Amino acid sequence: MQTNQLELRCIQQDADTQRTDFNFYIDGIALDKWLGFEKQTDLRFSDFDLDFFVVDKARFPNYDRHKIIRSKIEQYLGNKPVYTQLDNNRLVLYRCHCGSDYCSVIACDLEITEDQVKWNNIAYEDGLDKEDALELDEHGITPIEQLIFDRKQYQQVFNEYLEQYL
Repeated sequence: MQTNQLELRCIQQDADTQRTDFNFYIDGIALDKWLGFEKQTDLRFSDFDLDFFVVDKARFPNYDRHKIIRSKIEQYLGNKPVYTQLDNNRLVLYRCHCGSDYCSVIACDLEITEDQVKWNNIAYEDGLDKEDALELDEHGITPIEQLIFDRKQYQQVFNEYLEQYL
């Protein structure tokens, strides 16, 4: 079975706001394009857990963005249980800018074997029960049944991100 090639690219840096945005690329194409939206302009899915931004330490003294990112990467790698506000054990790939998973997310079922990592049933969710979300073209999102990655290449993507940015 042929595998997909995963990349995690820096797509925008803004020195004024001290924000750095990232996105997944699958076989050279941005994942948001595969799904039918634009991460940088569609607020429903603009929150990406691996983006960097500065938080006012006076107002939020205990907020540690690096700790949050490391925790999320541990979920992507299967080293830590997946956590979402929806309590459904699905890995959130994108979420609404407000940060609420009940508003809107793009999520998948994460399956890790000895040699492969699979993102299964990549689809829109908002916490409402649906018979089969993968069958729906919910809110203009094109669901993806499965992406399969070589586990070593997949892990290397996250290791390189950690080495370069954290």
